Amino acid sequence: MMHEWLLASNATKASERINPAWDKDTVGKNTCGRENTIKFHILGRLVYPANLWAKWFSSNPTNDLDLVLDRLPIDYPALVMETFLSIGKDEVVDDCATMGNGFCWMVSKCNVFVWNAELDNDSVNIAVQLPLPPSGLPYSARSVVVYKSTSGPPGVLVVSAEGVARHWPCVVSSIHHEVVIDLASEVTLSVQFLERSPDATSFLLTTTSGSIYLLHCSAVSIRGQIQWEKVASRETPGIGKRFSSIIFGSQASASDSSHVTNSLIFRATHSTDDSYIDATVVTISPNSLRAYDIWNKNLLWTVNIRSLLDAYINDSLKRSSRGSPITDLNVWLLDAAKFRDGILLLSVANHDNTADMTFFLALIRFDCSAPSDVMWFSVVPMGKSCLREFEVTNESSFIGRVFLCVPGLTAHSSSCKRTDGVVIIYPQYIQSIYLPDDLEKHNVIPLNKVIPFPTGTKLVGHACDERFCYVMTVNCGISCVRLLPKGFDDDLKDEKFLDDLMDVKESIPQEEKALASLVSAFSSFAAKNIVDACEAIKPLLNKSNTEFTILVYTFLKMIIDRSVGSPPETELKRKKVVCNRIVLFLRHMGVYDKVAQTKVLISDQRSSRTGASILSEMAERVSVAIALRDWELTREDRAEVLEQTSKRLGHICDAHYGYDTMIYSTLSAIHNVPAACADIMRELMARAVDKAARRRLVHICADMLLIFANAIELCRRTSTSVVVPQGDVQWTVGSISDAYLVVCKILLKELEASDLSQAERMRLKDCTIRLVIFHLSECNEPIDGHELIIAFYDLDECEVAVELAEKFKLLKVCLELNEDERRAKLDAYKQRFAADDFHMYLCRYLKRKNLNELLLEEKGERVDRYLLSCEEIRWRRELQNKQFEQASQSLLSLAYRESSNVDRQRNLYAFAKLAAVCSSKKPSDVIEESSRRLQLIKHQSLIPESLMKTVYPDNPNRPLTAAEMIELNLIDEDVTEGHKRALHLVASLLQNGDSAELRSQMTRIWTSSLKCTEWNKISSIYEVAGTPFGTILRSIEDDVTSMESLQLIIPKSEVLIKECRKELSANESATNWVRGAIERTAAAVKSNLDAKKVEMEAKKNVDLEIPGTYFSESLPLSATDNGHAVIAQ
Repeated sequence: MMHEWLLASNATKASERINPAWDKDTVGKNTCGRENTIKFHILGRLVYPANLWAKWFSSNPTNDLDLVLDRLPIDYPALVMETFLSIGKDEVVDDCATMGNGFCWMVSKCNVFVWNAELDNDSVNIAVQLPLPPSGLPYSARSVVVYKSTSGPPGVLVVSAEGVARHWPCVVSSIHHEVVIDLASEVTLSVQFLERSPDATSFLLTTTSGSIYLLHCSAVSIRGQIQWEKVASRETPGIGKRFSSIIFGSQASASDSSHVTNSLIFRATHSTDDSYIDATVVTISPNSLRAYDIWNKNLLWTVNIRSLLDAYINDSLKRSSRGSPITDLNVWLLDAAKFRDGILLLSVANHDNTADMTFFLALIRFDCSAPSDVMWFSVVPMGKSCLREFEVTNESSFIGRVFLCVPGLTAHSSSCKRTDGVVIIYPQYIQSIYLPDDLEKHNVIPLNKVIPFPTGTKLVGHACDERFCYVMTVNCGISCVRLLPKGFDDDLKDEKFLDDLMDVKESIPQEEKALASLVSAFSSFAAKNIVDACEAIKPLLNKSNTEFTILVYTFLKMIIDRSVGSPPETELKRKKVVCNRIVLFLRHMGVYDKVAQTKVLISDQRSSRTGASILSEMAERVSVAIALRDWELTREDRAEVLEQTSKRLGHICDAHYGYDTMIYSTLSAIHNVPAACADIMRELMARAVDKAARRRLVHICADMLLIFANAIELCRRTSTSVVVPQGDVQWTVGSISDAYLVVCKILLKELEASDLSQAERMRLKDCTIRLVIFHLSECNEPIDGHELIIAFYDLDECEVAVELAEKFKLLKVCLELNEDERRAKLDAYKQRFAADDFHMYLCRYLKRKNLNELLLEEKGERVDRYLLSCEEIRWRRELQNKQFEQASQSLLSLAYRESSNVDRQRNLYAFAKLAAVCSSKKPSDVIEESSRRLQLIKHQSLIPESLMKTVYPDNPNRPLTAAEMIELNLIDEDVTEGHKRALHLVASLLQNGDSAELRSQMTRIWTSSLKCTEWNKISSIYEVAGTPFGTILRSIEDDVTSMESLQLIIPKSEVLIKECRKELSANESATNWVRGAIERTAAAVKSNLDAKKVEMEAKKNVDLEIPGTYFSESLPLSATDNGHAVIAQ
């Protein structure tokens, strides 16, 4: 039996089936080395209530991961449990057990128990008990190492505190070799596996004083002889200290900060010669780090922790204490681990200003020279409740009791994402931390999760391998520390769940490789092997969104259509787990959005569906099946109706399977259940059967459809349900909604019966209302619904009708009538349902549907007050009420906010001005502002349409500000026309008021026109007239209609010449030409203005002679009618 336990061929096959990519011959190191390789199939976990988490800990709320203790299916052997019970939980130390290389071991007094960690659930775990060498000091799990041999059972090496080494080449044999190692009165700390060769297996022994010994256990000798040599030591300073060690020994003491607490082994990757061991050992003590070269047997470097970390810790503590001085700072190094080609340090500090401990993480580089600075540093976030177990005055409460564990995959990965993070194990708590990807730029910790050990349990050991970190407790066995997506609490506690997934994969045709890859990835994810899932899904990431979504749909359809046994409850639960977990899988793989937003056309659906609605559908189908099963079991007559429904379902689907298969196995056809039920109800209504029996069957069918609808609605309301965007087509649209319409009509007809009792009527009415609500909720097209609503009116159920109309906005039936009929119907509703405030509901409905013309037809003070909140149409009601001044203000406000259409803005300003003019008060501010804005819009209309489309291709009709119009004109390819438009715009603005900003804009425009000319090519003053500058000046001279405004934009020659000095310097005559041109234009404009003024004065007194033929000869002229007329003044 011992040989069967150790060889455990069934366990090996099971482990290979679970993790085929793992090398079963890989040999790691024990707990101290942090490099064990253990293969487990993880099932179950320890779950803590959410309120307990919120009460004790503060974790990152933005992360969708939970820190959990995943219970492994490894039970303690009977001998181990008996030992735990015999010594008592309080006496068990927290480092008496560990695991590595596929085996677990636990030391107790003078014995070590070794058992297999890779057995299947059906196998009985048996422990081998081996005697430990006699010792006056206690053993720890680190004094023992179990390693895999080249063939057969494993070997075991034990070293007592005094240095007595005992080696069993085969754990099931009593043959062993024992040797005494001269530790020079030092005490053993740990034994670590180093390497294996055909001739021997090598180990490293580390003492608490920092000495290192190399042990070679023969692989060819039956007894496994041990040879040892000392490769490094730390000299004990002072003769007194050396004599004390000789006389009293040097057992580790927590108060002595020089004692080593851990050691790390770094193997050289460049070595090609197997004849020697090229490794570096780093010893860790509370006050220092030391690195030793094993081959050369010398000390490489020593680092004092205080000198390395003091400055960082001081700065951090000062910030947390708001600048208070830090005095009597104490720093201890607790543990270290390999991380990203460096060493990650876990330290703790305290000072006199606080009684709390503060933990820190720091990363240093690792090479042959001593590190002089840290690469990254951060405080470890911890709640105060977690720190209460540590006493500042008692170093033994934290030194050697807080452990840093970094699994190999996490240590070697450039990112902590999709790993279980850096794990810190406290006596009562476990913490997982993500370090940032870019350590040089960030010291913020992206993720921090903390959980306590279950109440009443006791930590007895921990371990770490390439993939996970493990903890061993007395009551809860062995658990894996995992960061899992929220939602894994629906897991099953048997292997049938994963076996079903393997069966699905095997049933996939060989040509469907993509589908097989998806199932493999999901199977790994369901088994919580996240890394394997990420690798398996990689080939699918380059597929299009549509292809990937169809793969997900195909996989889920295969799952929900799998046959179930009898009873079907367990299999239905498994189907629900898959439907829920696929959402977690897609989210954690980063492809959920890729699926959720993609529309695909399903063969039996009327229209395209999004991936989100498909994911929701699959979970809802299973929920319906589970609900129908629960409903069926409560009464025998329900099972009969459901059986009849399944037969009718077979006719609809043209698939004649058994009762359970139709209802609970082929869930892709469950959407036809309402149609089958409706057919049965129609037959019942048509057949001449007993009225009471008919009603009883109708009630049962209606109750079944109510269960169907409630299951869907309940599934959609759960917090873990898939959120389907409003407007997406659901699976309930179509046949399901249509069937509910038929059933609602049947039930409404039943309600017309006069022989119904009051109780029956209330029950039937309540059921009908709920079915009507479900039907109307699942209508994809615009809801008319007047058949059902009017049926309630006809039944004198006015309150029900109003509630349904309010819920589903069913006024369309009234609004589609002609004007007279519509007005009569709405007026009748207003009177009939006045208590329900129908009038205001109608106004809100019309506004929501943009039926503004109908809304403006409504009259009354309440409607007027409601329209005050409707800014888009408020002005129209104000015009109706002849409130012209209010209308002008409303229109002006709307025009200000109009930013998409200049034509609409122009109309609004024009209406605002017109309304203001019609007002009795004639508000001048509205008139002036509207006129000014209309003038700007007029200038915008002069800008070429092609230029607008070039600069504003998305909306060339948008309103522009004056500054935008100036900029746009200045970039016109027609330089002269563009600058002329810009200057005319400035001229019109200057007429409404001068400002420094406008003068600046004017100077900029003139400067731009000058800079457009290559003055070195101008040879005479006559050529200046042909330049853009000269052309603009000439146009100002020639324009006799706008002289008053144009004189405002004639530039000052000296200002302009100063701005363009560089350009004009290319021609020595250019300055005079520009000055002369400006002066001539100014003189010409002034002359024109003077002439115009003289002309106007002359017109004031002109006499007009009227020929006598224009006077009637029959009418005598008066004395004043002398045939001359004077123009009115």
